[in-house]
Formats: sequence, C-alpha cells, structure tokens
Amino acid sequence: MNMAVEFEEDTKGIDEYIAAFKRRKKQFLIPVISIFTIAVLTAFIWPPTYRSSATILIEEQQIPKDLVASTITSYAAQQIEVIKARIMTSKNIMDLVERYGLHTEDELRTTARSEIVVEFIENVGVNVQSAGVLDPVTGRATEATIAFTLSYKHSVPNKAMKVTSELVNLYLNENLKDRTEKSSSTQLFLEEEAAALANELEQLETDLAEFKLANEGSLPELYQYNLQVMERTEREMLDVALRLKELEKRKLELESQLVQLSPYAPTVMPDGQPVLSDYDRLKSLKSQYRQKVAIYNQGHPDILRISREIKVLEGELGVSLSPEQHAEQLRAEKNKLNELQQKYTTDHPKYIAQQRVVKQLSEDGENLGDTVVTGAKKNSPDNPAYVLLDTQLKSTVVEMQILKENKVELGAKLKKFENYILKAPMVEKTYIAMQRDYVSATEKYQELNAKQRAAELGKNLEQGRKGERFTLIDPPELPEEPVSPNRMAIIFLGLVFSVGVGAGLVIVLEALAPAIRGKSAVTSLMGAAPLVVVPYIEIDEETEVKSNNWVKLIIALVIVIILGIITFHYQIKPLDVTWFMILRKFGLG
Repeated sequence: MNMAVEFEEDTKGIDEYIAAFKRRKKQFLIPVISIFTIAVLTAFIWPPTYRSSATILIEEQQIPKDLVASTITSYAAQQIEVIKARIMTSKNIMDLVERYGLHTEDELRTTARSEIVVEFIENVGVNVQSAGVLDPVTGRATEATIAFTLSYKHSVPNKAMKVTSELVNLYLNENLKDRTEKSSSTQLFLEEEAAALANELEQLETDLAEFKLANEGSLPELYQYNLQVMERTEREMLDVALRLKELEKRKLELESQLVQLSPYAPTVMPDGQPVLSDYDRLKSLKSQYRQKVAIYNQGHPDILRISREIKVLEGELGVSLSPEQHAEQLRAEKNKLNELQQKYTTDHPKYIAQQRVVKQLSEDGENLGDTVVTGAKKNSPDNPAYVLLDTQLKSTVVEMQILKENKVELGAKLKKFENYILKAPMVEKTYIAMQRDYVSATEKYQELNAKQRAAELGKNLEQGRKGERFTLIDPPELPEEPVSPNRMAIIFLGLVFSVGVGAGLVIVLEALAPAIRGKSAVTSLMGAAPLVVVPYIEIDEETEVKSNNWVKLIIALVIVIILGIITFHYQIKPLDVTWFMILRKFGLG
C-alpha cells in the first residue's frame, strides 16, 4: 500500500503579523530607535569634507598644424598623467601640507610621512573630460581629451580652495615648462646631430676633393671626354706625321735646288760680258785645283798659282765651304769616279786623276772645321733665287722642328690619356662608393636641416604659447556645501536598516516562541477548527495606558522633528535657502 504524507504549509496572514508586531512592539522599537539614533548622531557628528574644483581647458595650437608642426607628440591624457607624477612627489606634497597647515603639529609628529602623502594623493582628484571628434587625418570618429577637472578635498573650505589653486598653478607651470624643455631639447639634439653630420660631410668633401685631385683625368665622368681627346690626338699625330713627310720631301727638293745655284749674282762688265762672282770663281778654282792635283805635283806652277788665288778669294769672301757643301762636292766627285770606273779600267789616266781628286777632297774634309766662318755683310749672298730658296729651306727646317716637338707633345698627351683610361675602372669603383656616401650624407644633412628648422619653429611656437596649452577656464572657488558626509543618505539608510533589524528580530523571536496563537495554529495542530474563537478583551486600565503611550510617542516624534529641523538649519543649510531652492525646483520662485 502506498502511503502519502502531506505536509500542510504553515502560512500566516497579514493579521497575524500585525498581531505579532503588536505583541512584540518593544522588541521592535528598541533596535529601531537605537540604530536610527546612532545613524542620526553619526550623520551630524561626522565632520564635513569640502571639495574645491577647477576646470582646465586643453586648447589646440593657434597656428594650423600643416603650417607649423609641434615637436610634442604625446596625447593630452598622457601629458596630464606625466605632470601629475612629477607634481605628486613627497617633497612637493609635504611643502603644501606645511605651507597651508593641512595637518596639525601633533598629526605631523605622530603620523608617518608616507601616510600623509597617500592621504593627500587620495584627496586630489583629476577627472578627464573627453568629447567625440573627427580625426582630421583619418576622418574617423575618435575620443579626444578637451579638458580636465582638478580638485582637492579638506575639512576646511578655505584650505581646500587654496590647495586647489596651488595645484592649478603647478599644473599650468609644469605643462609650460615640460613643453618648452621638450621643444628645446629636440632642437638642441637636432643641432648637435646636424653639427656632427656637417663635420662628417666636410670630411667626405675633403676626401672626395683629394681623391679627384689624385686621380685627375681618370674620373668616370671624364671617360668619354678622354676617348674623344685620344681620338683627336691620334688624328693630330697622323696629320703631323703626314706633314713631316711632306716637309722632308720639300727640304730635299730645296737642298737639291740650292746646291745648283750660286749664292752671288754674276757681275756684268761694261762691254756686257758677264763675269763670274768671287764665290763662283772660288768654286771653279777649287775644281781646277783638284784637276791639276790629279795631274801634277804640289810644286807645279799652275797648282801654286791656283792655290794662291784660292787663298786670296777665301780671304776676300771671308767664308769657307761648310761640311755639308764639302760633303756634297765629295759625293759629286765620287759619282764621277763611279762613272769613269764603268767606262775605263783602274789604270786609265782619267780614272787615276779622278781618284786623286776624291782622295784630296777626303783629306780636305778631315781638316775642315764644323763651323762656317762668316765675313762681312757685303759678302752675304745676293742672288735673289738663292736667297729665296735658302729662306724657304730655313722655314721648312723650322716648321719641321716645330712639328717634331708637337709630335713629341702629342705622344706624351696620348700616353697620358691612355693611362687615364687604363686607371678609370679602379678609380670608378672607389669614386662611386665615395660619391654614394657623399650623396647619402648630403640627403641626411638636408633632411636634418629641415627637421632642425621645423624644431626651431616648434620651439618658438611653444615659447610664444601658440601651441597646445592648458588654460584655466573655471578657477577654484570657496566651497559652500560639503561633499561628504551625505547626512540625508546616512539618516535614510539608518532608518531602513533599523526598521529591517527590528522587523527581523520580531520575526525570529516569533518563530522561536513555543506558544500557539491564532485559529490557524490550533486548526493545524488539532486537525479541526475550533468551535468558538474568543477575542482579547481590553480593560479600561489597558486602554488608558495605551492612550498615554501614544501621546508620549507623538510628543517624542515632534521633539525629534524639531531637533532635526534645527540641526538641518545650522549644520546643513539654512531653512530660508532650502525653501527658496524648493520653490525654484518647482518653478514657483
């Protein structure tokens, strides 16, 4: 057999709860009054704390960023935190504490320095205000810090305002100092780098100039020029060689023509008969002398006569045959000897006579000096044809000498440029490397100079306070109302907590009590409802006591309300001010 046990839920109605609270009203009122009283005392005894605040606006730079760029690239929120870290040092905090008397002497002696610093930092508030803006670069919506609020809390309103004002000054001065130092340090760094790079560039220029000087003519940019110069020099050398050949041929022709002419013009006698000149007469006599010598001995009268006449003419003319002229005569006589040898035998008289002539000329040639003795000007050649040929011969010789010297110079020039071209590949390798380093250093120097000028503009921008800056738009004021404690909230929470504790205590006591109360409890216990329920009947004494208790409760409540109003008037806000605020709130004032 299945057995089911049913448990009836013991539920109580609102009437039973009211009855329970009536029975245990002392247990309910004692914790409510005690806790609420403690809350009220706490709300009014707790010393007030005042907060003075100042709003600092973060203004953008006045000059457009595309014209002058600032050297400060950190975000505003980051700058605020950096400045806060620099200001909130133990030394600065203790200076403020001692200057404005934020702690008494006893507190300074008994409280650790670190605790004072931590408490000061906790009382300082920095609240950043952001706004949605469009990034001018990307065009996207982003959050930008536009301002921040700086505040300080203290039990004395005047001290809170003074410390806040001092913190504002520290923030503004530190921001200005920080931005100026950053811009100055940036410019100084770029100046040092530019100076170092300028020295490096100067050294590279010196090395490059020395390299160019040491390898003059072999530089890569002169390669085509060197080839052109070599081609032109080769053509000039070819022209000079051809011209020398022509002049050599011309010289031989002039010499052959000059040998056939007499330096002196023939003399014409009064009867019209030409007379040989002394020079021609001297040549004729020497020819006769050679012929006679070939036939007769030295003591023969004809040979002696001819010898005396030759000496006289040589004395008159003041010249003797030059080695060239003598060699020419010797060559002519040898040619005659060769012709006679072909016609006659070696013992023929003509051949023997001619052989003597050649021998005599050879002996005379050994005794002939290398120089030509010149006489008076009157004995200079006067034959126009001879003089013309002689002049042409001399100019030809001079021109040949000039061309030979020019040929030597052209050869040296050609060799020099050949060396330039041979050295060019090795020079080009080193030159390109040096040129690359120089170009790279030049570009870096120009880029660094541009950055340096931009940094100088950024420095002037910060020094002139035209860049991003902190501007005080809402100075700290003397706080009139405390920010803590919130007395009304404490009282309200105390009331709620006290009622909750009292109600909870009543419920717990009622649940733990062994008594059976009410029709429901009897019905639940006995399993059947009672036949009759007799209500509680109060006597007159109980009614009178209850009435007296209500009177006392009303009087106590009135006293508490009056005390609360008085405390509110003197501790929180005057009643007239509160009344006008209520009227303004509802639009009646």
